[in-house]
Formats: sequence, structure tokens, C-alpha cells
Amino acid sequence: MADRYWILGTGTWDSTSTTNWSTSSGGAGGASVPTAADNVFFDANSNVLATAFTVTMANSPRVCNDFTASGLDGTMTLAGTSIGLTVSGSLTFQATNFTRTYTGTTTFNATTTGKTVTTNGVAFGAGVTFDGVGGGWTLGSAFNSGSNSLTLTNGTFDTSTSNYSLTIQSFNSSNSNIRTINLNASTLTLGGFWALTTSTNATLNAGSSTINLTAGNPSFAGGGLTYYNVAFTASALTTPTISGANTFNNLTITGRTTVGIVTLSLSANQTINGTLTVSAGTASAFRIFIASNTLGTTRTLTCAAVSLTDTDFRDITIAGAASPASGTRLGDGKGNSGITFPAAKTVFYRLTGSSNWGTSSSGSWSATSGGALDATQFPLAQDTAVFPAATYPASGSTININTDYQIGTIDMSLRTSNTMTLATSTNIPVVYGNWINGTGITISGSQQISFFGRTTQTITSAGRPFTQSIFINSPSGSVTLQDAFTSGSTSGLTLTNGTLDIQSYTLSIGSFSSTNSNTRTIAFGTGQISCTGTGTAWNTATTTGLTLTGTGTISLTSASAKTFSGGGFSYSGITLNQGGAGALTITGSNTFSNITNTYKSTGATSILFTAATTSTFADWNASGESTRLLTIGSVTAASHTLSKASGTVSADFLLISRSTATGGAGWYAGANSTNGGNNTGWIFTAPPAPTATGNFLMFF
Repeated sequence: MADRYWILGTGTWDSTSTTNWSTSSGGAGGASVPTAADNVFFDANSNVLATAFTVTMANSPRVCNDFTASGLDGTMTLAGTSIGLTVSGSLTFQATNFTRTYTGTTTFNATTTGKTVTTNGVAFGAGVTFDGVGGGWTLGSAFNSGSNSLTLTNGTFDTSTSNYSLTIQSFNSSNSNIRTINLNASTLTLGGFWALTTSTNATLNAGSSTINLTAGNPSFAGGGLTYYNVAFTASALTTPTISGANTFNNLTITGRTTVGIVTLSLSANQTINGTLTVSAGTASAFRIFIASNTLGTTRTLTCAAVSLTDTDFRDITIAGAASPASGTRLGDGKGNSGITFPAAKTVFYRLTGSSNWGTSSSGSWSATSGGALDATQFPLAQDTAVFPAATYPASGSTININTDYQIGTIDMSLRTSNTMTLATSTNIPVVYGNWINGTGITISGSQQISFFGRTTQTITSAGRPFTQSIFINSPSGSVTLQDAFTSGSTSGLTLTNGTLDIQSYTLSIGSFSSTNSNTRTIAFGTGQISCTGTGTAWNTATTTGLTLTGTGTISLTSASAKTFSGGGFSYSGITLNQGGAGALTITGSNTFSNITNTYKSTGATSILFTAATTSTFADWNASGESTRLLTIGSVTAASHTLSKASGTVSADFLLISRSTATGGAGWYAGANSTNGGNNTGWIFTAPPAPTATGNFLMFF
């Protein structure tokens, strides 16, 4: 181990140049470049007179044992673009006359304890890593890495008994190495996240520390450890997450200063030995939504005490001394227990002109139709929100659901001659009750409307089309159409959980998707789902947990190519219809009641099956027209199989290729059909005339 002193002012610290290194303060140059075992010093003799100078690091990383900048009488700049510094001992930056512009990672790799890190208010310009097996580092001053992370890979990090603060972007220590974090009574301000997702071999001594997460969408991966005070405090907090079954003294979610909703997602149970404080802002339209990250899976908050204001819950149980918990304007998003929610109420929109669903100050709603504005009457997830027949708002107004609010029932049935637009813009409201249009309503928005009610929900369209896609995620619940439903040509409907009941109506959407393993039912009644989109217009590729009832029709009507991805399922009682020009591709070995072709205009039309699949039909009524043939074929140059158990298929105007017709029925393609080759079982004539059987008239 040796000491190396910088001399002669401005110069380059690289792996070969000895010009600026001396064995003593102010001594002669020519000493060897510092190694990881050598201490480096920058002092009053490092520059010429008291002038400013720059030390530019090159050949990253630059290495040393102790790094000490002290006694400088002219401003020193430690520079280097993307050049890192590796310190095997302690580090001290001078509080004055020292700046850092190098942008590489600073790594501390000591393998013994007793090292200190004293930056004296000088912020790092890149990430800082502590990675030394058996190493130990204690802060000698407040620590600031600005918008960069602190990573503990090995060893012990200690904020010291002086309780120095940390200002960092994120804290990372997610591994299985032996490491210890001593936070004492320090305050840690994180502009990003806390990451101990893997906490194996980690010891956290939280002391009486406070971790403040100030980012808009911070994550707290606690690794199931015990913390003291943790707070989410961003003024524009949006989507915080907590993972790991952690324990806190106090857990606080506050600070929003704008109208909107914060969604806090929990992926594990949490214990709060002090107080759980949740307060979104200064008005009832400033809300925080606490929910399990998995719908239908409960997360338990065991709390000694709570302070809850303007908070919505879903799949949350509050246990402990605070149960049953109560608060101010708590919204019930279903699946909750241990929480006392206010009784469901009916509120009425009260602003005159175009405005928002949620506003600050006096709000948008009243307890009575035409009554006084009342900020406390914001509609909660269990409430009914009514738009009166006139005035509130005035005819022609637009009301914008201005964030992803948790909403109960929306009743616009009174809006008939007085028109109104209800807009969702790019927001995704979640509905737990019914949606009821009036005939004077216009619906607009570009994202989705989610139905999560877990009870019997209804949609009344009143002939008014939707522009949003529809998302149904309602375990043990149902969404039932009260009349025909139409959405935009590109908007779809996704059924993830629960029952979609279309009764006898037509559901016209861009696409339909229900491909998962949850319990879900499509109840057709005698209705029809008409998919108007291109691409995979129908997707039930995974059919585990899926039930179909009724005798309805699935019609794919786009004039371009579209696919029915059936998942090899039995669509018993369902007719599949090719309702548009272009190719309809059917994937999987599915079973249908019938197949039809209702497209009657000119233009090439085809029904293509996946090669090596068997499609089974109780009946076949797909034919072309005299003006154009309907093509029946395979997607690729291999054959498919069509099966019908008995009876006669009577088709015509078909162009058939690579098709095997079997099952016991007579497959008559018709006299006007064309044999495209590689077919088996098809008879290219009209079926024979019926033979007289049964009762007949006899003459004597």
C-alpha cells in the first residue's frame, strides 16, 4: 500500500500517465499510477497556486484504496465521461472547492468493515454500488445520488448514529448475498423505488427511520422485512405498488394535489403496528384506490389504527385492533371485509355546462336533483349517479369521466330530448353497478369501460353506440344486455371472469376475446354476437372454464380477412356465420350447430379451415351465389376434415379444395360447385330428390 498525491493542476488520471502523481504532497511527479491498494490525495498542493483545475479520469474504472479531497484552495473538478471510480477503502469529498462531473458508477468494494463515505453535500452523477464480501461502509455525511440508484450487493451499509439522510432515485438490494442495512433514525427520500424483492440473507435494521417515496409511480418491494415508517408522498402520485408481506410501524399514502385517483396495488398481506394513514387530497374527487393485484384474491391489512379519507377498496380485509375500520367517504369496490362503508346513496349531477365527473372545491354533485352543490356527494363505488332530464348539464354539454374512477351505477335514462355527451377520453373507469343510457346520450372515449361488479349488472344502450371496448372481470357476477349493444368497428369485448348474457339481442363489436382459464359463461339466449373487426375477430383459444348456453349466432362480418380462433371447443347450439367478403379462417377442431354464409354481394369470399383439424357440424348451410363462388379450403396446402353425423348436406356454388367430408352424412356440393382438387367425400351434384315414404294415397 502506498500514498499518491495529485500535483501540477489540470491533468488526466489514466492507467499509464505518471506526470501528475507524487509520493508526497507537492512533491516531484513521476510516481506510479495508483492501484486499488493505494490511497489518493487531492489537497492544497494539487494545483498551481490557488487556481481551479480539472482531473479527468480515463480508462474506466479508475481505482484507489482511500479517496480524499481535503484542504483544496482552488476549485477541483473530478471529470470523466461515463468513467467510473472504484474505491476499496473510504471516500471523502471536500465540502467546498470540489465539484464532480464524472458520470460513471462509483463502486465501493472493500472486504473489511470500518470504511466511511463522506460526500459533504457533493452529489454523485451516476449510480453508487457497495459490493464487497465482508465490507462495511458508514456514512460520514448526508448522501445524495440525485436521480441515480444506490445498490447494495454485498456487505453492510450504515447511515450512522448521526442519522444522515439519503436522497437517491432508488435503493436496490435484491439478491441472496449476505448483506446488512442499518437505517438508524435516518430519512431516505427516494425519487423512484425500493427494491428488496429477494431478501434472502438480508438483515434490515430499520431503527426509527423514514422512507419517503416521492415518485408518481413508485414501487416498494419490501421482501417481507420489517420497516419503521414508509410514506408515499408524491403530489402527482398515480400507481404505487407494494410487494412482499412486510411489517411497518406507520404506512402513509398522502400528498396528491390534483383531482384524480391513485391506485395502490398490493401483492401480499401487510402488517401496520402503528397507523395506516390514507388521504388523497383536499376534495372528495381526490381519491386513493387500494386493491389486490389479483382480482378475487384478498389482501389483509392488519392494523393497530387507521385514518382513512376518500379511499376506495377492492379485495381488502382490514384486521387487527382497527377492525372494523371506518373513515370518510370510503368506496366499496367489492371483495372487502373488516371495513364499514357508508350506505349506498343516489346523487345528481349539478353543474350547468360541460365539465368533469370529478372536480375540486365544491364538486360536481348534489344530494337532490337540482339541489345545492355539495363536495361531499361525490359518487362512490356503491352509489348511483343520476344525470337529470334538463339543465344539469345543459343540452349539448359534455361531461368527462376525467380519470379511472371507481363508479357505481350511471343512470342517464332521463336524458332524452336534452342531449349530452359522456366522455371517457383515454381513461378507464371501473363500473360496479348498471350502465343506463338515455336516447339523447352520446358516448365517446378511446380506451375501455370495465365491469367488475361481481353481482348482476346490466347495460342499457338505448340505441346509442359505444366507442370504447368493454372489459368484463366479474367473478361469480354477470353483465346482462337490456337491448342491442353496438361499439365502434375497432372496439372489442373481453370476458375474463363471470357471465356475459346477451339474451335475445345483438351484440355488435369489433372483436370478442375470452381466452383464459377462469370460470366464465357466454349466455347467448337466442341472440347474436356480431364481430365486425379484422384479424382475430373471435378469440377463445383457451377454453378451460368456459361455458356456452343458448342457441345463438356468431357472425364475422368484416369485408377483410378475419379469424375465428375457437380453441377446439363445442359451440353446441351456435351457428357460425361468414357475414362479409374476404376470408374467414377457422382454427381448431370445433363443433358447431350450423355454419352459414349471409354475405350476398359481389367479391371473393371464403371459409378456410386449419389443416389437420376436424370441424363438426350438426347442419351445414353455407353456399355461394350464382354471381360468385364461396371457397371452402385449408389455410395451408394440406387437407382439413368436415364431419356431419347424418342427413344430407345440400350446398351449391362452392369452390372446394383439400377438404375431406365425412361422418355419415351425404355431402352434396351442388351442381354449380367446382372441384378444386384433393377432396374426399364431396359429391359434386345436387342431392337426389326425396323418395316418397310413409303414408300414401291408394286408389281402387
